[in-house]
Amino acid sequence: MKEKVNFLNSEEIEALTNQYDVLTFGHDFDLVYENQVPVTGIALIEGKIEFIKRSKPFFQIAQSCLLGVEDLMRGTPLKHGCRIKENSKIILIGKSEILALLKNQKSKLFNLVKGSKIDG
Repeated sequence: MKEKVNFLNSEEIEALTNQYDVLTFGHDFDLVYENQVPVTGIALIEGKIEFIKRSKPFFQIAQSCLLGVEDLMRGTPLKHGCRIKENSKIILIGKSEILALLKNQKSKLFNLVKGSKIDG
């Protein structure tokens, strides 16, 4: 798996939940499809995300993390889909919000977003 995943510590989770709305999914939901360019970064706050290839799950993350940011910023399609599992909590972070975080080096989230190896 080549997906860039940044695992979140409790301080980063708190900063994200203080700044953005948390979405809870009552059922499984395909958020990004295979070969699609993501339209947001995904912060998994609680729950699970499955990676899907050829309509079948092949990897699961059950730890708080940020993913999809590098592909979003570069405009590159994912080689797999992302399925949010039932009762999971996520935050969606758009490209303009990521750019704003990169400009604010004093933000608690700057290092998290910068850690996604984005060239801005």
